Amino acid sequence: MSDRSQVWPEEMDSADRVRHVALTRTTPRNAGWIAEEADVSRDTAVKYLDRMADQGDLEAIETADGTCYKPDEITQFLREVRSLAEEQSVDELTNELRTIGEEIDSWKSTYNVESLEKLRQSIGREDLSADDRRERLEVIEEWEYNIQVREALQLAISLQSSLTRLDADPRLANRGSDTLPQEG
Repeated sequence: MSDRSQVWPEEMDSADRVRHVALTRTTPRNAGWIAEEADVSRDTAVKYLDRMADQGDLEAIETADGTCYKPDEITQFLREVRSLAEEQSVDELTNELRTIGEEIDSWKSTYNVESLEKLRQSIGREDLSADDRRERLEVIEEWEYNIQVREALQLAISLQSSLTRLDADPRLANRGSDTLPQEG
């Protein structure tokens, strides 16, 4: 178990605790570890973990520690896209894209590079100090993250557009409609 003892809210049942522990890991963990963190038996953890893996929420991988579980990256990414599409307007998503573009442009200018790949290559320059290399490595990590967020934002805009064309925009459902419902 972790150094701190987790205090679970009363309304969280064993399935909720296992789900929370499993989906908030960045490192794959085995059922015993997750069971201990979630304060459930190993058998209970395995039951819920296998169910989550079958549903696509988790990926089960074989490691030296046996079967370990980690959040499925594709499922998490698609949930993020859906969340962005449901919670933000096209203008808000577009503004976030603009901000990311400006940040990437500033890095290109600051480090005199044309791409993320060129920035990676610049790490090997002999004239850089250790601090300069460390700073560039941090920017590379942030640039990679921005690319991932940019892709999610672009897909969210596309999803909103598709839902609007299908008259299925979830954000419009609560606003009422001036049109009559369609029959059968």
